[in-house]
Amino acid sequence: MAVELTVPQVGESITEVQIGPWRKSEGDAVAKGDILVEIETDKVTVELPAPSDGRLGKVLKTAGQQARVGEVIASIEETVAAPGPTGGEPAVPVPASAPRADKAASARPGPGGGQAPEAGAAVAAAAPAGRTART
Repeated sequence: MAVELTVPQVGESITEVQIGPWRKSEGDAVAKGDILVEIETDKVTVELPAPSDGRLGKVLKTAGQQARVGEVIASIEETVAAPGPTGGEPAVPVPASAPRADKAASARPGPGGGQAPEAGAAVAAAAPAGRTART
């Protein structure tokens, strides 16, 4: 979808501006906020930012031409991002035979060389000999 770049109101009594230098060319990629062009009046020079991400489309007014407040001077062809994975599924399929990260972590040996205890399991057996584990 095209977004129109229009000449903004730059002062109470100003009805016309002169288009200054374009900082981007037709077909250039632009990000929201990038400065596209300068517009000039007898009192002020204003930089016009891109209102959205996309590509600078047709430039209707070139440097040195006059434009009225509210007039369309260019268009931006918005780019649509490719949809990403949804529902928390991995972007790359994992074979069913591959161990899952959460299962692999619990299968690693614990500090004593044996299996690590399951989450939430009592750790009373881990107390040094001759001492009682507190729970």
